[in-house]
Amino acid sequence: MAFIAGVAIALGQPAAASAAKPSFEATAGDQLLPGFAWNVRTYAARCGGGTLDLRIDGARGWRVRTAARKRPRGGDIRVHVPLDEGAATTIAFRRRDGTRQRRFWVRCLPRDFVEFSFERLRKGGAKLFFVKAGGYVAIFSRDGAPVWWLRTDGGADAKLLPDGTVSMNAEAGLAAGPFEIRTLGGRLLRTVGDPGDTDIHDLQLLANGNYVIGAMKFRRGIDATPYGGHADAAVADTVIRELTPDGAIVRSWDSGQHIGLAEAGRWWTEILAQPDALWYDVSHWNAVEVDGRYMYLSFRNNDAIYKVNRRTGAIVWKLGGTETPDSLEVRGDPAGYPLGGQHDVRVQPDGTVTIFNNRTDLTDDVARAQRFRIDEQAGTARLVETVTDPTISAVFCCGSARRLPSREWLISWGNNPVVGAYDRAGRAIYRLHLEGGFTYRANPVPGGVVGTRKLRRAMNRMYG
Repeated sequence: MAFIAGVAIALGQPAAASAAKPSFEATAGDQLLPGFAWNVRTYAARCGGGTLDLRIDGARGWRVRTAARKRPRGGDIRVHVPLDEGAATTIAFRRRDGTRQRRFWVRCLPRDFVEFSFERLRKGGAKLFFVKAGGYVAIFSRDGAPVWWLRTDGGADAKLLPDGTVSMNAEAGLAAGPFEIRTLGGRLLRTVGDPGDTDIHDLQLLANGNYVIGAMKFRRGIDATPYGGHADAAVADTVIRELTPDGAIVRSWDSGQHIGLAEAGRWWTEILAQPDALWYDVSHWNAVEVDGRYMYLSFRNNDAIYKVNRRTGAIVWKLGGTETPDSLEVRGDPAGYPLGGQHDVRVQPDGTVTIFNNRTDLTDDVARAQRFRIDEQAGTARLVETVTDPTISAVFCCGSARRLPSREWLISWGNNPVVGAYDRAGRAIYRLHLEGGFTYRANPVPGGVVGTRKLRRAMNRMYG
């Protein structure tokens, strides 16, 4: 099925089979998202004036029951359903002989929900995924329907955690207060991090119930004259902290103690180009991945990924950026200079490392998702997979790349209004276009944690 701006097209389905089944569509200026398809059960709708108007096209041998018409009936009908924002209604089709039944759910979007379109090109892709959608965080289905949402000013790193809770930053800004941990029904369980210094780029939940986050820390009296800066400068570092659910610090790691000012490399030109800056952003952390006793950290303004021993604090290796004794030799990458303003480092079950490589301000500045195989004994990182999208070119900021267990990809293209799914060959499966904005990171919903039925119940608790 493909749908662009609410128009659905069934792919690979014989016309006779399609005509033998009933269907429905929105009328009177309302919009059904996606357009109707027999194998899609959950829909969103733009409902005008607090109502949803539907035209139901019957089919021989079928009857329909709706919230507006409790008694089943056959044929073509029109229904007018009073429906508030966030509320849902059902349409149930049943064969007259009782041998088959199928139920569909339609939920009204908020009036200020961001405009979007969705195109499906082939089967597959992440079933459910979290994005920032305008003034909301939302979970979309791979059919192109928002199936869960929550209003927020923040939400850059909104995600469903492995324990079924929702993590999100509630305010906008680089260091804008703690993360909120909420139930799917919207109830606040706790906050994680201090209000004054919590970095909103990433949060990870560990198997022991603790959280890993970043915090901004400032050093003053730093001599930055070797790089063209002030002799008495302030610089921003990142402290990576493991916290218990009640906020106690278990361990911490300070980038200022391990990453030198020289490792900002080519970024010093941009850092110094901010005439009113009160401090120098010499590293700009944006992602953490914890794997046992190690963690992987992405620093945009170092063009580098670092593997760190969580117990000793020592850097095990560095991928990208300026040359240091910890640097890996990169092989199989024709680009030469491997990373440019990258985001979203993750570790795969086979030990390979995935990265969203922005290629910011580099000669070949086409963004890409990449996967590297690390040989620590040999001190090498071999590029083994790259995914690009012909509709996307430069991505100055943000973005994410997630390789799924199916070996498909879910990619947020940063400051472009596109989130896409891609198959093993790198071909687009679907694209979500968020009009007039972008999503910082697209987080797939972990398999087995929650499905559309549980999301539907959560939405019912929030909106009735």
